[in-house]
Amino acid sequence: MAKFQPTKADLLILIAVLLPPKTLDILGGVAAEQVVDTPYGVVGPLALRTPSAGPAVWVQPYTGLPTRTDPRAMIYAARQLGVHYIFAWDTGVAINPVLERGQPVLPVDYIDWTRHQPQTFDDDFTDERAFERRQRLPPFCPHMVGTLNQVLPSAPFVVYLGVDGPRRETPAEARLFRTWGADVLGQNLVPEVALARSIGLCYAGLVTIGDRSADQMPHLGLGKMRIGLEQTIQALPAYVNLLGALPTCNCALGE
Repeated sequence: MAKFQPTKADLLILIAVLLPPKTLDILGGVAAEQVVDTPYGVVGPLALRTPSAGPAVWVQPYTGLPTRTDPRAMIYAARQLGVHYIFAWDTGVAINPVLERGQPVLPVDYIDWTRHQPQTFDDDFTDERAFERRQRLPPFCPHMVGTLNQVLPSAPFVVYLGVDGPRRETPAEARLFRTWGADVLGQNLVPEVALARSIGLCYAGLVTIGDRSADQMPHLGLGKMRIGLEQTIQALPAYVNLLGALPTCNCALGE
């Protein structure tokens, strides 16, 4: 394999939603592709997209199926790429009955209900004091979440429940999750958010609601999903530009 040569971009976007192939052209054309070999598996090819104006971003399709790449590989690759921010766009199941199909929501906390996903790296990337400081930080980077809130002000803050999948929840499980305070269930933000935090990378997620939990009547109207996806797609360039224009946060320092 050729020697890895990172290309400068401060943001990695992980896409776990189904989009038409040309949709991401809104972030600019593909200027380069990169495969990253990590101790946990090969990641990529990742696409470097460069708009005519504004910062470049790395983009990678991502899925939470059991056959997915070890999540440590993706976070390790992000560190190798030299990015500071990871933004993951997921689809999810509404546990909270007020959430509607196609609605974008912003996770600010999470419950880890995964059972087969690695929770730590084999090697310690940081000193013990820095690691302990980071454990006291908010689960999702407030700097990134606040920026998302500016471009999607109608998106509510939610608690995300991470599961392994692909099995759907039972009605009894959905009722249990609701008593825990979970709002939305998904497969792509956990344990990635914890892994990123542990090595000083900023991580934020956005979830588009695709269905209701098993104890609720299913959503009607396929058009709502299309409208919700388009809303997020149109907000992405503004988010990338705004995040790039703001001072870098101190999550990596544990402050």
